[in-house]
Amino acid sequence: MHSSTIASLGKTSASLTRRTVGALALSVVCLLPVLGAQAQAQSKSMANLNFQPDIPYTQAATENGPMTLALDFFAPKGACTAPRPTMVMVHGGGFKSGDRKSRRWKEFAVSFAEQGWNSASLSYRLVKHDPVIHPVLMKSIPDELTGEDRDQAIAGAGAIETTLHALRFMKIRAGRSCIDPDNIFLIGSSAGGVTVLNTTFMVDELGQGTPPVAGVINYWGSLSDVSTMGQNDTPVFIVHGTKDRTVLYSKSEDLFARGQATNTSVQLHAFEDRGHSWKSINAYQDTINGQPVVDVMIDWIDEVIAGRRPATLKTMN
Repeated sequence: MHSSTIASLGKTSASLTRRTVGALALSVVCLLPVLGAQAQAQSKSMANLNFQPDIPYTQAATENGPMTLALDFFAPKGACTAPRPTMVMVHGGGFKSGDRKSRRWKEFAVSFAEQGWNSASLSYRLVKHDPVIHPVLMKSIPDELTGEDRDQAIAGAGAIETTLHALRFMKIRAGRSCIDPDNIFLIGSSAGGVTVLNTTFMVDELGQGTPPVAGVINYWGSLSDVSTMGQNDTPVFIVHGTKDRTVLYSKSEDLFARGQATNTSVQLHAFEDRGHSWKSINAYQDTINGQPVVDVMIDWIDEVIAGRRPATLKTMN
């Protein structure tokens, strides 16, 4: 991985934690019944899943010794009649915070299971864990990158490293967990979006080979160096707000343009005057051409699984 890429990753991840999106003002009286209803619906839907929490998938190095990283695995109930497409979800939080057990990932897991798909939500080392990363990655981080920026660049590179471990784990576990190794997708938001994009398109630079990724779904993250997307590369689905001050929307425009230049299928679904985070763009309430974002995403995944090339397009919503 080029030093300029690591530097870019550090700058991106630093900005992720320096700014926050203002929360939507809702009265407590109105909010509590809504949250209660959502919790009941989610609990009922989760009951229809085979939920396997806290599965160790790798041992990762830190300054304080090895750290066990785990994932939560969600599968449709019922016998495995054929290997299932599997969605690997990576949380956001600026590489300083965040949790694989977030409500959004559980909601996605329910939606994916309704399609007959598995999903997994994974943890990775954060800045506070003092990650020790692959020597090639460490040498690529510029000496002039210092302080918080350097710490976040290391954690960001570490997230890429262990996402690769998770992909290998899925391949090894394929028979046991009814996983189709040819249909593994990466999904990330914010720092998780940064992670899944860079894992998909930059791993070759580490001499690790191309990861087994059928498609990548990015919610308001960015690819550090768009030139790492090659000809006819892995298809990409992007959701991004045009007023995002954390990860600039222009980064998604750059990635869309690169997709056009390389004949790579890229869909960019922009939300006008929206910012950064699930509070700003709600995948279940906001729509793309009248369809909930989550349904458009599922249709896109379906096309990839079926071997059809999703249309390269951009929408403004």
